[in-house]
Amino acid sequence: MPPPRLAGSTRLPLSPAHARALSSSPPSRAPHLLDGMPRRGGADPLAHLPPALAGFVRARAAGRAAPCRFSYGNALAACVPAASAGAHAAALALAFAEQLYCAAWKDGLAGDAYVCSAAVDLLAKCGRLGDALRAFEDGDRLSAVCWNAAISGAVRNGEHGVAVEMFGDMVRGPCEPNSFTYSGALSACAAGAELAVGRAVHGMVLRRDPEYDVFVGTSIVNMYAKCGDMGAAMREFWRMPVRNVVSWTTAIAGFVQEEEPASAMVLLSEMVRSGVAINKYTATSILLACSQMSMIREASQVHGMIMKTELYLDHVVKEALICTYANVGAIQLSEKVFEEVGTVSNRSIWSAFISGVSSHSIQRSIELLRRMFRQGLRPNDKCYASIFSSVDSIEFGRQLHSLVIKDGFVQGVIAGSALSTMYSRCDDVEDSYKVFEEMQERDEVSWTAMVAGFATHGRSVEAFQLFRSMVIDGFMPDHVTLTAILSACYGPECLLKGKEIHGHILRFYGDETTSINHCLVSMYSKCQDVQTARRIFDGIPCKDQVMLSSMMSGYATNGCDEEAISLFQLMLATGFQIDRFVCSSILSLCAHMARPFYGKQLHGHATKVGLLSDLSVSSSLVKLYSKSGNMDDSRKVFDEISVPDLVTWTAIIDGYAQHGSGQDALAMFDLMIRCGVKPDAVVLVSVLSACGRNGLVEEGLIHFNLMRTVYGVEPVLHHYCCMVDLLGRSGRLAEAKSFIESMPVKPDLMVWSTLLAACRVHEDAVLGHFVENKIREDSYDSGCFATLSNIRANSGDWEGVMEIRKSVKGVKKEPGWSMV
Repeated sequence: MPPPRLAGSTRLPLSPAHARALSSSPPSRAPHLLDGMPRRGGADPLAHLPPALAGFVRARAAGRAAPCRFSYGNALAACVPAASAGAHAAALALAFAEQLYCAAWKDGLAGDAYVCSAAVDLLAKCGRLGDALRAFEDGDRLSAVCWNAAISGAVRNGEHGVAVEMFGDMVRGPCEPNSFTYSGALSACAAGAELAVGRAVHGMVLRRDPEYDVFVGTSIVNMYAKCGDMGAAMREFWRMPVRNVVSWTTAIAGFVQEEEPASAMVLLSEMVRSGVAINKYTATSILLACSQMSMIREASQVHGMIMKTELYLDHVVKEALICTYANVGAIQLSEKVFEEVGTVSNRSIWSAFISGVSSHSIQRSIELLRRMFRQGLRPNDKCYASIFSSVDSIEFGRQLHSLVIKDGFVQGVIAGSALSTMYSRCDDVEDSYKVFEEMQERDEVSWTAMVAGFATHGRSVEAFQLFRSMVIDGFMPDHVTLTAILSACYGPECLLKGKEIHGHILRFYGDETTSINHCLVSMYSKCQDVQTARRIFDGIPCKDQVMLSSMMSGYATNGCDEEAISLFQLMLATGFQIDRFVCSSILSLCAHMARPFYGKQLHGHATKVGLLSDLSVSSSLVKLYSKSGNMDDSRKVFDEISVPDLVTWTAIIDGYAQHGSGQDALAMFDLMIRCGVKPDAVVLVSVLSACGRNGLVEEGLIHFNLMRTVYGVEPVLHHYCCMVDLLGRSGRLAEAKSFIESMPVKPDLMVWSTLLAACRVHEDAVLGHFVENKIREDSYDSGCFATLSNIRANSGDWEGVMEIRKSVKGVKKEPGWSMV
């Protein structure tokens, strides 16, 4: 009977990755070790084999002893270390194992529990789960050792469902599970977050073996902790009569996973008082807890505990210490630990230190990166990803991109996602998408980052297409992805797409949309469907501050000022705290609605709760007082700002310009330039308006001529219109006309209307008639008719007035309005 092939079909379902691995397994090219002994005088081909395997081959070839179950089992077990020594060594070890298994089959020992469990264990550790399960089916089904090897092998290969199914088959059969079986099944439940199945296994353990050992108890604690039920985990933990370092570490790691670092620190204190010494896994877990709450003092205490043991010599512990100090902002301590290592030859320690430094100082991380290169070491993909997250220069990012290509990380998930995000952050969406397309493997994070990149840069169509591809590829979008794609819906043209995404959310998540309800409100508001936004808002029973802020912002952006104010008053009445976003939005509304008294009250509230330190709030206050003509209070608020941004400078300059203080506006502009703030097109409109309203013709011409050469701003129609107004107000109408004719862009109605208004003020009927003909060539509004009529009337041309009034019939006049 021929031996079975290890690449045939399997009874249990396998993942696509395992199916590919089985179908693409290369043929073995190892020497046939069992054919005989090598000739004398030649090189010994068995010298590089493990002693147990080489001894088995020599004994079999010499015929000194009949093969037995133990010799086969020991020889198969000897192949396991070689299988993890590298790709070539693993291929040889598998080939030797196949030869041994065939020989055991010929000798009738393939079904022996000792041989079968060794073969299953080896194949599972090599990623050949399908072959391992076929070897298991040829083995002793009454042996718990074989079952344990198969179940643990399935867990090791990520097939948690297979492991749970096999455990169920074992329990229903004649073979009685032992503590190793329970541990394997509980590990499968923990890895797959199968809390219900884990509870069932726990109940079975209590019924069949109520006095279970610390090994099983720790597995139960681990299962509950990994499934997020720390209450049940700690009840089981304190129930255990004996707790070893693994038990304590498992419970501590559970609190860290649930982001309860304080509870983890308390448990560590109990562990130390119990006389249990920490190991490297305890140290790394508790250091991660210190990172979560920026506990520098506690991290230093743990550092002291580590120094008293040999753990300080462990590279993993050193890496955790460096990362912890960097994450809590103690860069000097992080660097001290790094320098204490001496000549660092471990690239993971280098990478950990550079990653920690990059979030605080990109220049320092670049220096360390160069130093690392000089020592002949290369960073890992996590280090590159950390640096990319801090890079804001696309030129430097491209240089790092070339290094990532050389080191072979560009197609990986970690470095590839960070690189794509870096390009998107530097406003190069095309290169960002190119990197994304080149990635051989993508996860939810990389998909979400690319969708967010398109949405941030206003590429809604590409964002929708990519989101659709993500769903088709089998990825379930989480709340982060849904937030990103909802932000791409902007404007009435995106309303239908927004509704489709809303339907997708309801179909897959039902009523569990609490975390993205405010995004839905914002989406409908941005798409100008305030009624639907309000219906979603009213349908939420428990509204938080984010939800109220989203609805207020929606009202404000759609011109529903009164509704926004009413909602703000409701927010105050219900006891919500006013944050900087809400305060800034309401102050902007007060400025728009000309309600300075209401804004002054909010100013007092902002001062009381300490919001004036925020730049957005202070800028809104400057704008509020400027628009209401209270330039003294506006200047007081401005002077209290330590580092004003361009928006704040623009608000104060525009305030002076609008209220006739041209010299003050120019003085503030000069101060802004001296402070190193680069002007933009908006602030230059305010400067030119200030010159025009105050007759500062020469100053206005100087600033206009400096726009391209010094400020680097290309003039647009608004700037040209300000210059026409400047020249027209000063009576230089011919010069204004020449200026318009020399414009590099076609003058629009606003430019001609400005000159026409100047013609009326200075009673220049001839030029007014010329401008009238220019306006008639293009579209014109009712305001131009009124100006033309007044010019004719001032010059005594009453026939012209009657002609204009006749032609005004059929033209719709916009109604006037007053803020009083």
